[in-house]
Amino acid sequence: MHYRLSGATALALILSVQTYGGAALALTPEEAWASWQTMSAAAGQTLVAAGTARNGDTLVVSGISMDMNVPDGPVITATMPEVSFRDLGDGSVEIAYPASYDVKLSASGGTGDGSSATLVVGQEEMKVIASGTADAPKFDYSARTVTVTAKDVTDAAGKPQDVTGALTISGLTGSYVAAPASGGQSYDTSFSAASMALTAKGSESEQQTAFDVSLTVAEPKFGGKSTMVAPALMQAGNMSAALAAGFMLDGSYSTGAIALTVDGSESGKPGHVEVGLAGTTAHVKLDAQRMDYAVGVTGGKVNATGFDMPMPMVEGAFGEIAYGVAMPVAKATEPSDFSALFKMVDLTMSEDLWNMFDPGAALKRDPVSVILDLDGTGAWAVDILDPAVQMEGPDLPVKLFSLNLTQVLAKAAGAQVAATGALTFDNANLASYGGFPAPEGKVVVTMDGINALMDALVAIGVVSQDDVMGARMGLAMMAKPGAEPDQLVSEIEFKAGGSLFVNGVQMQ
Repeated sequence: MHYRLSGATALALILSVQTYGGAALALTPEEAWASWQTMSAAAGQTLVAAGTARNGDTLVVSGISMDMNVPDGPVITATMPEVSFRDLGDGSVEIAYPASYDVKLSASGGTGDGSSATLVVGQEEMKVIASGTADAPKFDYSARTVTVTAKDVTDAAGKPQDVTGALTISGLTGSYVAAPASGGQSYDTSFSAASMALTAKGSESEQQTAFDVSLTVAEPKFGGKSTMVAPALMQAGNMSAALAAGFMLDGSYSTGAIALTVDGSESGKPGHVEVGLAGTTAHVKLDAQRMDYAVGVTGGKVNATGFDMPMPMVEGAFGEIAYGVAMPVAKATEPSDFSALFKMVDLTMSEDLWNMFDPGAALKRDPVSVILDLDGTGAWAVDILDPAVQMEGPDLPVKLFSLNLTQVLAKAAGAQVAATGALTFDNANLASYGGFPAPEGKVVVTMDGINALMDALVAIGVVSQDDVMGARMGLAMMAKPGAEPDQLVSEIEFKAGGSLFVNGVQMQ
């Protein structure tokens, strides 16, 4: 199939059905239904109903069908026997959905692809209360459980596939506010659940393959604000134009523990994989001026056996992995703050992996850590999000004004290299360093255990004695002995006018 049935896809689909039902809500059931239709049309959906009927304080809409064609994806069709809008008499409306409804996924028209699947959405104790005004509606929702079950999966030839899956969301709560904004519509959304669980199972006899997947996520949470502009701008592939029109996004996501188990076979060879995480976080913020993106995971563990691997078992773990970047995106002449972070802390490997390249245990098998934490100031000479801008070539359209090495660390096999420092840059002096702005400031590099590591690498045949001799001669020229055993220190100082000193000796 040209698309994947995932927990994220199913959840997004469910929430779109619930959300659009309450978005742009007015004070009467009829206006609420009209707003749902308007919102669906603005999102590129086709929403129709067989009929409507007023029954006292309740508007009943029957025979609902909602179609959505995802670009480069499937055609999504949700059908519901009826949805009711009940006036609660206090300016709010209760929206009641069926306990179960179907969502059909099928390949985009004209492709000749017969792949399809049906999702059965079940809701236990789902409650949606809409309030506010027609221009700035708010709705709150909750459910004991929401389940999405996949069935009737077919391949491109229309042949039924032995594939099933189910997503269960427990303890679901959230809120949603929509309001007009300059050039579009603003949204304020929150979502949380006690847990999410995804299972998927399937097999293919000719290829002798099978899979049985189980994924659990504790306490998923999401909160964010956004401003959406005209769909034509969002689909044009020009983020710069969308941002100029008012598009913005500011959202955060987190989870508790995550556990993934995969059992299966490939070409008749069985295998087992287990992955665990203690928690995850993510944040993204984007507007016409800046971008801020960060992700992090903690307490990772993995163990895998089988699947024709060259060793009986692979095990590994890590304490933390994080990545982040914050920087300006707009064209400017004045400097703005930026930062960049990459962190991998306490990575460990199983003895089987170590023994593949170091059977004699010549290397110290300490945890591996790599940290790169930088910040500074700079300015772009172009709009980097404009697709017409080419970010290639030797001369990047950026001016660097300052750079701080908050933490630079590489630690492995008993050795460690660390660096700290702060630099400023003279963008008027491009001659001293071959077209790069001349720096001014000091960087201190400390190396521990390097000589012992080189001896160990020679012992296991990774490098030759001649290579090590050349490396040691180079280190002797650039570094001096430190206060600790097998420690080297290099103090690199850049002075005004383009002078360069290493450990007090002028090199340029």
